[in-house]
Amino acid sequence: MARILTQETSLTRKRVALLKEVSALSWLVRVEGVAAGILLAAGAWRYLFHQHAGLWWAGCAVAALWGGHLLKIRQNQREEKHVQWGLQGEREMNRILEETLDNSHYVINDLLVRIGRKTAQVDHVIISPRGLFAIETKNWGGHIEGDENEDSWTQKSRMDRPPLPRSNPIKQVRRHVEFLAGKLKQAGMDWPDIRGLVVFTSPKATWYVHNATQEILTPREAAAAIARFQGGRTYSESEVTAVVNLFMREA
Repeated sequence: MARILTQETSLTRKRVALLKEVSALSWLVRVEGVAAGILLAAGAWRYLFHQHAGLWWAGCAVAALWGGHLLKIRQNQREEKHVQWGLQGEREMNRILEETLDNSHYVINDLLVRIGRKTAQVDHVIISPRGLFAIETKNWGGHIEGDENEDSWTQKSRMDRPPLPRSNPIKQVRRHVEFLAGKLKQAGMDWPDIRGLVVFTSPKATWYVHNATQEILTPREAAAAIARFQGGRTYSESEVTAVVNLFMREA
C-alpha cells in the first residue's frame, strides 16, 4: 500500500467555516425575524393612530437585514454541498491511490507549494522511484466540455439550467507541475520526471475536450498509469526521501 503522509485539509477547513457561519446566521435570522415582526406591527399601529412612521421604517430595516442573512445562509448551504462533493472525490482518489500503489509511493494530499509570493494548491502529489506526479481531481457531474488551450470550460449538469463556467483543469495541473519543478530546482534537485494528471471522479461525468493532447482519467486509470510509469531514470531511496522531506516542509 502507498504511504499516505497527509490528508486533505483546506476543503475540510472551508466546510467547517461554512457550517459555523450557517449556524451563527441561523440564530441571528430567528432574532431578526421576531424583531422585524414586532417593529412592523408596532410601527403600523403607531402610524395608524399617531401618524409616526419611525418604528415602521426601523422594522423595514431589520426585515431587510433578515432577508440578506437568509440569502447568505442559502448561499453557504449550496457552497457547503459543493465543498462536500469535492471532498468526497478527493477522498476517493486518495483511497484508490493507497490501495493500488505499493509502499515505494508516497502520497501528499492538499499540498500548498510556495515560490516567492506565488502559491499553487495541488490536490495530490505522489513521489516514487519512477517519478513524481501531480493530480488535479474534479468531482464534477454532468457533461463537461472545453478546449485544452482555453481558460474556461463549461459544465452542463441539468437540462433546465444553463451551463456553469469551470476553470480548465489541464491548465491547472500544468501550472502545478511548473511549481513542483520550480521548487525542486530551487532546492538543487535533479528530477526531470514530473507528470501531471487530471482525474474526474464522478461516475456520472462525461466530457469532451477540443484539441486534446492530455487524457482525462478516472481514479483507477490514474492509479494504474502511475503504477506502470517508466521515466527516464530510476531514483534512489535517498533521492526519494529528500523530495519527500522537501515537500513535507511545505505541508
